[in-house]
Amino acid sequence: MKGMKRKFFLKRMWNFVVVMLIPALLLVAVTTYMTFVTQMHRMTQDNERGIEAVRSNISLVLDSVLAQNSYMTGMTRTNMVLNKALKRESLSYTDAIYLRSLVSSLNSMTNAYDYVDSVLIYIDGYDRALTSSGLVNLSADDYSGWYSVYSSMSDAERTCIAPVVVNAGKASERRQLVVCARMLTMEGCVAVTLNISHLQEIIAVLRPSDNQHLYLVDGSGRLLAKAGDAGATEELQNLMGKTLSGAGNTAEQEHEFWIKLDDRDCLLNWQSYQNPDFYIVSTIDRAMILENLGERLMPLLLMAVVALYAIVFLAYVNTKRSFDEINLMLQMFEDAEAGRTIQRPQRKVNDEYDVIMNNILMMFLNNTYLNIQLKEKQYRQQNAELTALQLQINPHFLYNTLQTLDMEARKLNDDGRISAVVGYVSDILKYSLTNPQKSVSLREELDYLKKYVEVQHYRFGDSFIIYYEVDDDVMDAEVFRLMLQPVVENSLLHALRGNERGYMKVRARRIGDKVNLRVIDNGDGMTREELETLRKRIADRNSRSIGLTNLDRRLRLRYPEETGLRICSIKNLGTSVSFCIPYKKYTPDAPQTGKTE
Repeated sequence: MKGMKRKFFLKRMWNFVVVMLIPALLLVAVTTYMTFVTQMHRMTQDNERGIEAVRSNISLVLDSVLAQNSYMTGMTRTNMVLNKALKRESLSYTDAIYLRSLVSSLNSMTNAYDYVDSVLIYIDGYDRALTSSGLVNLSADDYSGWYSVYSSMSDAERTCIAPVVVNAGKASERRQLVVCARMLTMEGCVAVTLNISHLQEIIAVLRPSDNQHLYLVDGSGRLLAKAGDAGATEELQNLMGKTLSGAGNTAEQEHEFWIKLDDRDCLLNWQSYQNPDFYIVSTIDRAMILENLGERLMPLLLMAVVALYAIVFLAYVNTKRSFDEINLMLQMFEDAEAGRTIQRPQRKVNDEYDVIMNNILMMFLNNTYLNIQLKEKQYRQQNAELTALQLQINPHFLYNTLQTLDMEARKLNDDGRISAVVGYVSDILKYSLTNPQKSVSLREELDYLKKYVEVQHYRFGDSFIIYYEVDDDVMDAEVFRLMLQPVVENSLLHALRGNERGYMKVRARRIGDKVNLRVIDNGDGMTREELETLRKRIADRNSRSIGLTNLDRRLRLRYPEETGLRICSIKNLGTSVSFCIPYKKYTPDAPQTGKTE
């Protein structure tokens, strides 16, 4: 049997491998390929987005500055006022206002963008320039900075961009990027000085990914600015110098290719920027693909490992279950042949073994236990009949006995209290033993409750006082018998026990289509733990309590849409027990005839 079990286990495991593991491995392979293709496309898109973000940000400054100043310097009034100011001639009031507006226009650019240090207008032949801070004399920094870029421009060049270092080797050394554009109607230029450090910070923020590195290079491949942890700048400059000078038409050049920088494989993408002429270069490490590939594949590999464990587990469970079913069927056949009782398995029909076993069990039960079931049914019927007959005798006997005691109490010539109590007990017994399925009005229930309270007064004396607060419109509401007595009894026996004087209120009122009934006492109350214990005991269906537990069950059976008893209690303050029932006006049945003997 063990050898056969091992054989079936290996066979099932192979079947599960074909069904579960091979598709999982194929899914890993397909996902790896799709992830690689997706990451390649994403890298290209990240490069293009980074380049476009830098282009857009720089265009906002350069295009607007150059276009605005070309417009201003192309006006005759501007030429005239600038020449007067640079020659240090006196200006009229309107000329001074006009010059101030030119300065404000230049200053607006430096205020709008952090990386714009200054914007100025210069006319050839003068030692002064109009800047964003007003008319200034040219300093040594100007001659070694933007002026050196402007003076190096050929006559054919209209715009130029170049890096400069002001105060080289000194503590005040500054690296700047200068953009010069010749004016249209005057011999001079508009110069924009950019702070390279601030510009690189802006470009770094524009990167879609931390793995991306952005560069600005001129037509010879010289580095103008960079962003990110960009290393191997010399290698990049040499490569871009060869790439940009390799063909006359940049449109025919390949703008995306793989390169190796610092032993890192990178995808490079570059685009040109016109007026001024420079190039935006973006690189992304191939490591980005491997990182994202690992993140995507790890859950799939984990899924494959889980699938392998699941295959072994399922193969073992199915093999064990099959052989357990076979052994169980063999044992059932042996028990049936020996005449022993067969226990019916408590499970659903899941496979062919369950169908066979259920059919065997049904045949056995139908043929073996039929007579036993019939005899048990006959016994229960006889027992129920005897119980019903006994219940008919006991009420008559107890009621007649109480009537005899009442007559004996009258013969003793007492003050009538014993006779009254016996009468109350007789009425209570008659009320409680009447057909429990028959409903009564709340008025009848309260009458019965008051008799019960009088009996308790006879037992406990004046140790408690009970009040009734009942609305008139609920007196005719339909209720079932013995609805309030268990709650009042519970308060008397538990809540008011040991107190010199206890107070209790029975309240009934109508709220919408409901009747709310509540019993409140000022007894010892309960702690939160005691209250929770009481609620659990009431909710326990196996509890044999005939007080609150019995009432809660009857309420839930009679009014399933309600929630049963609601109990609130505070230690040393008292307890409140309430419940709601649907309002229904009581309609008495036809009058019954006959008297109780």
